[in-house]
Amino acid sequence: MDKGRSVLLKYIPENAVDQVLQLIYSHRELSLKIKKSRTTKLGDYRQVSKHRHNISVNYNLNPYQFLLTLLHETAHFLTYKKYGKRVKPHGAEWKQVFGELLTPYLTPDIFPKDLLPDLLQYAKNPKASTAGDGTLYLKLSGYNVDQNKNTKYVFQLAKGDIFRLQNGQSFQLQEKRRTRYKCLNLDNKKTYLIHGNAEIFPVLTDKT
Repeated sequence: MDKGRSVLLKYIPENAVDQVLQLIYSHRELSLKIKKSRTTKLGDYRQVSKHRHNISVNYNLNPYQFLLTLLHETAHFLTYKKYGKRVKPHGAEWKQVFGELLTPYLTPDIFPKDLLPDLLQYAKNPKASTAGDGTLYLKLSGYNVDQNKNTKYVFQLAKGDIFRLQNGQSFQLQEKRRTRYKCLNLDNKKTYLIHGNAEIFPVLTDKT
């Protein structure tokens, strides 16, 4: 447990570490993997086998985003354990499990006070992604160490807007599909689904 604690201290608020360790270690079939940055998602949950489940979280999230994502994905695991595969991934059952899991962490010794009102409201009806709540996501992003005031996100764009991802590829936004957006790659003319949380800098044009 000491090793797990030293790892988590790098990624989440210190006052949440013991609760998270207890949560993870109480389910031996559950493993947490910390991954490199992924444009399409902040984390995920996968059932590897009948008795093995993995959750992953991107390493480069700020402590509050990391904790929220970790709990989000753990809620998928707990929902599966309780209901099996017969429920929707972000349906009413998951919302209830995630809301109940998240609420005990919503204290001023874990999250900044300016985030708590939005988080308490969010816990009542969680969305598939924090990008679904633009105000909350922008507040969370404000705690990024390398946050640039000119940084924008895919979910802030309008249909037809042209943008560039951090990897240099240029896209035009076509339509929203749940938490991801159908976008046309202007270089190879193929369409891709890009997560609403993806950072874009700079926006090149707007519908020109």
